[in-house]
Amino acid sequence: MRVLVTGASGFVGTALCRELLARGHTVRAAVRSVTAPAGSPETHRVLIPDLAGNFDRRALLEGIDTVVHLAAIAHRSAQESEIRRVNVEATVRLAEAAGGLVSRFVFMSSIKVHGEDSGDGAYAETDPTRPEDAYGRSKLEAEQLLTTLAARSGMQLALIRPPLVYGPGVKANFLRLLRWVDSGLPLPFASVHNRRSLIYLDNLVDAVVCCAEHPGASGPFLVSDDDPVSTAELASRIARALARPARLVRVPAALLRLAGTMAGRGDEIRRLTGNLVLDASRARRVLNWRPRRSVDEGLADTIRWFKSPRGRAAAS
Repeated sequence: MRVLVTGASGFVGTALCRELLARGHTVRAAVRSVTAPAGSPETHRVLIPDLAGNFDRRALLEGIDTVVHLAAIAHRSAQESEIRRVNVEATVRLAEAAGGLVSRFVFMSSIKVHGEDSGDGAYAETDPTRPEDAYGRSKLEAEQLLTTLAARSGMQLALIRPPLVYGPGVKANFLRLLRWVDSGLPLPFASVHNRRSLIYLDNLVDAVVCCAEHPGASGPFLVSDDDPVSTAELASRIARALARPARLVRVPAALLRLAGTMAGRGDEIRRLTGNLVLDASRARRVLNWRPRRSVDEGLADTIRWFKSPRGRAAAS
């Protein structure tokens, strides 16, 4: 296939471009900077500083079979209007231009379209959508508009809703957890008995390529690693991979949430103490997709990166 990847220099995009090339596909990578990496020297890079701006989208899409749209703003500090401009308006304009040119459009959405807490069960594609933040709302709106556009143009549409992604090069909350465990400071999670799904970067990339290649890849797909883990178990597994003792102390979850709220980090603590489990059975049934790597294998790869000079620089 000839594949256009947007967000090609990002955490997921870089790994995706490498994998597509390894499987024999031709990759056109939309990047925001001429210095941005995009998987491999064989990648054809196209500079698009602002995907929501004015440029010739038809030229970008000429000769392309499949679009994998990863580009998005996820920063909580961003204004909701800017999040919507990039995550919704840019997505719709690209899909409108793709109609009649491209046979398939793969959109990276988020489990956040369903909400932040799956309760005692697991989210499935058929569950109600109840996003709680600007990012989740933007992904849901983009999904809805894309579905309408795809139905009108005949373009096949696959929507991927992953949970938290980790792996070499990870940033944000997962990197903070790595630093915390590595510091040897006590971790107040021994009383947290939650369950959270994660997905290792290579597993997510494999799911994306599967959606690009499989003739039955249509509609929404929830994807995750096989085993949900509690925050305490995740910290313990990270400590084991770091060859450090896991210093877990008992602090009631309710007290943790109260302290987080008082410190202005209530949402972050809620994610660490709540349940967010995905049912990925539709991807297994329709696409015959299975995670290639286990949680422990993914964590081992992530820790090797974290202990490398590049990882240490990212963590500093």
